Amino acid sequence: MAIYNIAPVLPGHSLVIPKQHFTGILELSDKEMFEFFDTARMALRILMKAFNTDSFDWSVQEKPEAGQTIEHLHLHIVPRLKSDLPQPGDWYPLVHHNDEEIIDSFNRPRIKAEIMAPIIRELKRIAESIG
Repeated sequence: MAIYNIAPVLPGHSLVIPKQHFTGILELSDKEMFEFFDTARMALRILMKAFNTDSFDWSVQEKPEAGQTIEHLHLHIVPRLKSDLPQPGDWYPLVHHNDEEIIDSFNRPRIKAEIMAPIIRELKRIAESIG
């Protein structure tokens, strides 16, 4: 499944997460790998239209040494726009901080429901229009 991150590092920051529990890519069968990245590709198409960009950062962290803090495979997709950060690579520390510092916390800053609802509605509308 693909979900909009409730604490995005940049607008459009979304996650692709397998419904079945996996901790890393090597655990996926060929079919599961295809489904995971096919879902990511569909999410990418939706985000491209929603955020008017064809530039993205993708990130998967596997194992704590690589920054994985939640033992469940997930792919970060972060749409990028020109000059959205001072340097192109500045998104990675934000994603790492986003997971490490706040994902497990009840104090995690979240997008307010009244801000999130129209974003989700628009993403669903675009998804339906793509088919």
